[in-house]
Amino acid sequence: MPQFSIIIATYNQENFIRDAVDSALAQSCPGKEVIVVDDASSDRTVQVLEEYGDKIRLLRMKTNQGANRARNAGAAIATGDYLVSLDGDDLLLPGALEAYQRIIDSKRPRIILCRLLFFQGPIPSPKFADFGQKMQIVEYDALIRKDRPYRGSASAIVVERSVFEQVGGWTEKIWPSEIDDLTVKVGYSGRTVHILSHPTTAYRIHANNTVHQVSKFVDTMHMVIRKEKAGQYPGGPRFHFERCAYIGGAVFFWFRRALAAGLYRPAAKFFADGWLMILAAIVSKLAIRIKGRRPAESIAL
Repeated sequence: MPQFSIIIATYNQENFIRDAVDSALAQSCPGKEVIVVDDASSDRTVQVLEEYGDKIRLLRMKTNQGANRARNAGAAIATGDYLVSLDGDDLLLPGALEAYQRIIDSKRPRIILCRLLFFQGPIPSPKFADFGQKMQIVEYDALIRKDRPYRGSASAIVVERSVFEQVGGWTEKIWPSEIDDLTVKVGYSGRTVHILSHPTTAYRIHANNTVHQVSKFVDTMHMVIRKEKAGQYPGGPRFHFERCAYIGGAVFFWFRRALAAGLYRPAAKFFADGWLMILAAIVSKLAIRIKGRRPAESIAL
């Protein structure tokens, strides 16, 4: 059984998908499988993928189902202990799986939060040593209690497969904002390690990035807010404030983005729906400043 299942979801990304697959296949860690799910692309994505033959496990959706269903379909056939998600326009940097393996060997986490390297244009080719001889990490007993910023992305999280299955995977109706939803769902699943220093994934900046679709994020963050208010996330009433503080950070981020985009009426409705969570996030940040953050650790490379 492989240690890692790299699941690449793609839709109409013929210009990018080869880079993503090559970056996964180039990982030196032997215990891996590469699963690529094509979400019924209408361009040449499938033809590109078929060139890889049995180097990858190719799953073709009959109709376009959306990114989360494609990811869940890939996870359903995965056999690795840990699931590594990768979008079809992103790349795994050299040494990514080796870094994850070092963390797993020393900490036995259920979840790893990864650091992104943003790029535009030519593909970067950094070496791990470019970011230092030691990898800085911080460990939490639960993801929901992280006290440092995390730039969320489906390409920047590694989840133990059993945990992923226990929470039901990606919520298919929540896209985008799916990473906010997933991290709350796994928020109390156990030990979490956050990589602070060395990026393991390269996030490609281009005109079609989902992050530009501010109105969609506002709409789906409403869904996340409603799920918490309805008590649908793990942890129960006892940890309601913790979850509100966690969600409130994302609510405030997208509220500001909506204002900057001139979406004043949707922003006002969004604020009215989530202002208590924003307040909880502010209170939580003040408490962290007073108490201090959990100390970081170093892992030698």
